[in-house]
Amino acid sequence: MRSFLIGLLLAAVLISCSTTPVPSTAEAEKHRKTVATSREKPEISIVKESPSILKGKIPIKQEPSPVSEDTVTRILEKLTLKQKIGQKFISWIPGTDINKKTTELIKKGFIGGVILNSQNIKNREQVKRLTIELQKTALTNNPSIELLIGADQEGGRVARFRFNQFTKFPAAYYWGEHNDPYFIEAAAYITGKEMSGLGCNINFAPVLDLYGKPNSSVIGDRSMGNNAGRVSDYGLFYLKGAKEAGIIPVIKHFPGHGITQVDSHLHLPVVDISEEELFSKDILPFKAAIENGADALMTAHILYKKIDPEYPVTCSKKIITGILREKLEFKGVIISDAIDMGALTENYTMDEIIKTSINAGVDIILVNSRYDTLKLEEKALNLFKKKEIKLSTINESVKRIIRLKLKYALIPFVY
Repeated sequence: MRSFLIGLLLAAVLISCSTTPVPSTAEAEKHRKTVATSREKPEISIVKESPSILKGKIPIKQEPSPVSEDTVTRILEKLTLKQKIGQKFISWIPGTDINKKTTELIKKGFIGGVILNSQNIKNREQVKRLTIELQKTALTNNPSIELLIGADQEGGRVARFRFNQFTKFPAAYYWGEHNDPYFIEAAAYITGKEMSGLGCNINFAPVLDLYGKPNSSVIGDRSMGNNAGRVSDYGLFYLKGAKEAGIIPVIKHFPGHGITQVDSHLHLPVVDISEEELFSKDILPFKAAIENGADALMTAHILYKKIDPEYPVTCSKKIITGILREKLEFKGVIISDAIDMGALTENYTMDEIIKTSINAGVDIILVNSRYDTLKLEEKALNLFKKKEIKLSTINESVKRIIRLKLKYALIPFVY
């Protein structure tokens, strides 16, 4: 498998570099068939219409080590309340170099992570310098806990790293068109390995939403397809490739965004389907990923009015706790989609968004732009002081974050 992945990496580089001679179509096809027949494939079940997926779990060659609960508890006990709240935020940062504002976010805010956007990215060496400085600053905190650093690197129109030294992949829909899960695994591995080389440790991908609306401007070709069975299979191979590259993949946007045409960046999408209908199709790729060890998940800002007529998924305890935690038994880290999006800010106050999302069971709040993350942390602290958020809720979330960071070696010292 490793030789296959390396071969596919070389093929991707050949395609992306116009100055490099490319083998003829006949030679490439001959090589592809040789590689395909020389490797032993595990038994898989990729079906056309049935939602059935792979038989059993896919083995990961470099599965991170198990986490000691005693260690998790010791680290939690070393954190102040403000530090615990800070760990529950992944924040945007200004500029392409670490500056006073960013240093304050890390030192004073004790933020749990950073999301990189186009405003933070010039070239490969600059990104590497930035991520090194971010982690150096985080490690001066007591206790020393590294940041989650990542970006939206899906491929196609949603790809933050676009410089020449980064392999360019099309949108995920065109990955799915190959009808080859090994292509998905290799693409995820290559993307993850190159992100890791930049100093990132998390990728806000893959999109497991189904391609439900052909003219959707939100999901569309970001989806790997419209068949729940195939997308489920592809999602598992994506997780395998990303994890072997040392990157935390974030499955999104739970429980499915493809069914709506409304852009949640601007307005609140409302979906009129029952929980039973949701479980019959859209939720299946997420269910498969959860059963196969997904570590992190991003919520959708969608109102499923037959399930929770009051709050969208990100703020809905009925969905986050009732469905995701209890029915699907997801034990990993739940990350909100960006809370500055219109779906939330048009309909709820920021205090209400923070309170309901944390109480619903969201572990990490993503702040992608517009808002001052330190002020949002202060709002969360004030909500705790007013007894609108419980300490036990905060502690359980932070323990999940600590487990994730320990699993991926982001807490370098043994406490």
